[in-house]
Amino acid sequence: MELLLTPSRSALAWRGLSNALLGIILLSWPKATIYVVILFFSLNLIIVGFYSIIEPLFNKKNPHALLSIILGILGVTFGLYLIVKPEFAAGLLALLIAFWALLFGIFDIAISTKAFKARVHFAWVYLLIGILSVLFGLYMLLNPIDGVLTVVWLFGLYAMIIGVTLLLMSILMRPVSVKSKTGVKK
Repeated sequence: MELLLTPSRSALAWRGLSNALLGIILLSWPKATIYVVILFFSLNLIIVGFYSIIEPLFNKKNPHALLSIILGILGVTFGLYLIVKPEFAAGLLALLIAFWALLFGIFDIAISTKAFKARVHFAWVYLLIGILSVLFGLYMLLNPIDGVLTVVWLFGLYAMIIGVTLLLMSILMRPVSVKSKTGVKK
């Protein structure tokens, strides 16, 4: 039996092309990307909320029918609000990212101080990651909309780099295969 150790050249090329195109789209229209994500999230809230409102009509034995209706109304209302005010959703997303980065940054700095005391190799990496995370979190807190755009640009650059790398691999690499014994007698 022959095992293929690398993907086919065409698989690498298609994957690289799709990543590169995604990167181009994200870098070309970062604000539109954010609004599309917010729109889909808002539509999801509206659809799920609407279902929660009408669900008690189909499930007569639901002991939480009133709660389902209230949550459904809140979901539809919030979804409609986010469609009208997408900046609010972008700002909320930025705040979530900011608090996440700050929390993990503080933890990494705390870990680095303990690692330095224990003379652990590469303790400085925790300190560096912690400082970068805290700085990124503060940037996101002080500039929420620009911070979300920065995340989209970083993701776009990442997709472009991965896409170009995979395209180059599809051109330069040759598939490698290994013959192995299956253990099955013929």
